[in-house]
Amino acid sequence: MKRYLVLAVLICFGLVGCAQDAGESGGNARPDEDVIAQVAGESITEGDIEEIISHIPAQYRAKYSSLQGRKEIVDGLVEMKMLAWEARRKGIDTQESVKAKIGYAIDQILAKELENGLKKSVKVSETDIEGYYREHLDRYVTPERVKARHILVEKQGLADDLLSRLKKGADFQALAKKHSTCPSADKGGDLGWFGRGKMAPEFEKAVFALNKGELGDVVKSSFGYHVIRLEDKRESKTKTLDQVRKSIERTLRKKQAEARMAELKDEISKKAGVTVNDGYFSRFPALGRHDVEKVRELAGPEEE
Repeated sequence: MKRYLVLAVLICFGLVGCAQDAGESGGNARPDEDVIAQVAGESITEGDIEEIISHIPAQYRAKYSSLQGRKEIVDGLVEMKMLAWEARRKGIDTQESVKAKIGYAIDQILAKELENGLKKSVKVSETDIEGYYREHLDRYVTPERVKARHILVEKQGLADDLLSRLKKGADFQALAKKHSTCPSADKGGDLGWFGRGKMAPEFEKAVFALNKGELGDVVKSSFGYHVIRLEDKRESKTKTLDQVRKSIERTLRKKQAEARMAELKDEISKKAGVTVNDGYFSRFPALGRHDVEKVRELAGPEEE
């Protein structure tokens, strides 16, 4: 994590606390906290550092809990506060464009804190979890899967001959590479793992009826004649409630939080007298299908 990323964390989580302390106590630290640094009379305390570390992403937290990491955080805070102090001294904070940015940042932080508080208030009961599990049991079922090899040829006579040779101990992979017309011939006829609904119906019916290591009878499909050997089989399995409990709880928490947030937004909209001038949007062209797809591509995958 570079210095700039650390500063971003400081902006999002650390500076509000520092600014509040300075405002409430005239720039002095609380008596029960050690002062780590001071900039223009404003104190950076041990509590500020611990708060910042608690919000650093888990994969970096150990690094920034170390001596070197804590020094980097303090250096970053000091550097940022020095520059901010100089910016205020020059009156940059009074510029209208800067005041607007500060306002947006404050609004963003307040909105995020409100949303986080709502999420924390969501309670999911064991009854809710069990009910969701029963209603969506099909989601936790791993279908039966098989791993097979085959040799695909155009003539039944050749298929029968190949099957006979295999029963006598011939090497399946060698025969597949020599005779099969399927692209899998290069891999000795290996089709990998697959479930139902992936192959021709006649082929699927035959392969799922086999036992591990067994050769099947010659099967005719629209592609030709198949000589099949089942390499392995995985039976259908259903994950237990204990295995998916945490996942279900996260899903329910997210759904409940979204529902509550929608209700809260509706309530606030009425209280705050929110209005939107739709006529403003009529001045701009709508995105075509290609443009929408391009925007989605640039935005990346949605979070689950």
